[in-house]
This record gives sequence, C-alpha cells and structure tokens, in this order.
Amino acid sequence: MNIDVRNKSKTKSITSYRLKKICNTTLRTLVEVEKLENPEISVLFVDDAAMRSLNFKYRNVDDTTDVLAFPMRDGRFPNVGPNVLGDIVISIPTAKRQSEENEHSLEKELVILLIHGFLHLLGYDDTTEKLRKKMQTREKELLTILQQKGVIG
Repeated sequence: MNIDVRNKSKTKSITSYRLKKICNTTLRTLVEVEKLENPEISVLFVDDAAMRSLNFKYRNVDDTTDVLAFPMRDGRFPNVGPNVLGDIVISIPTAKRQSEENEHSLEKELVILLIHGFLHLLGYDDTTEKLRKKMQTREKELLTILQQKGVIG
C-alpha cells in the first residue's frame, strides 16, 4: 500500500508529522476494512485559498470547501493503474473551523474528512439525497470501526 501525504498548508494548527500519522493509520485501517489490495492514495493538505481555487477549477464553485476527492478509477483516468485509487485534498483551516463548531478535536475532523474522501475514491456519491444518506451511513459505520480500533478517541 502506498500513501503519499503532502502538507502545503501554512497552518501551525498541526504538524506535518501528525498529519502523516493520522493519514497512514486511518487509511490503512479503511483499506483493511474494505479489503482492498495494495492501493495507492495521495492526500494533500492545503489552505483555504488553494482549496477555493481547486473547487472553482474542478467544480465551478467559487468558495472553499473541506474536502475534495479525485477518483482515478473512473472518469478521465480509468486506465491509470489498477491500484491507484486517487487523490484526497483537505483544507486544514476549514477542518479546524468545523472541529470547533462540532466541539471535537482537529484530529477527529481530519479522520472524518479522510473517510469522506476515501468513500468518494471508492465511487460513493452525495449528489442526491438517496446517495447522500447511503454515503453518510457508511461514513458512520467506518467512524465507529475506527473508534473501536482505537484510531480515534
């Protein structure tokens, strides 16, 4: 399994070392639960300005967001490689705000966003109410599994 984690955010809220640890622990557990063989995933942490730019470029939405996912198994890149799942991009400032609003740690919020992005890489969609409910149900199941395994408190 290959997980590439890069921190392009200038935030002092969390260290790059901690981000890598959270990503590796979370994604390795998710891959194990989903029974995937040797996947490749990249995770990029950015600031709101970079996320806003990506959101506009790829979704035509001129605003920041918490997480974007770029699956490589479908769309423009179906033949890139059988093990390449894709890229997850997370805005640390947005994640920090959401963690404060939801009264839990930044680490927990990052895990929630990693789960969401990971499910998008697997083909889950949240563009309709029915699909959103299905995705939210799986997110809650995976969050519970991660809590039971001690990945997050």
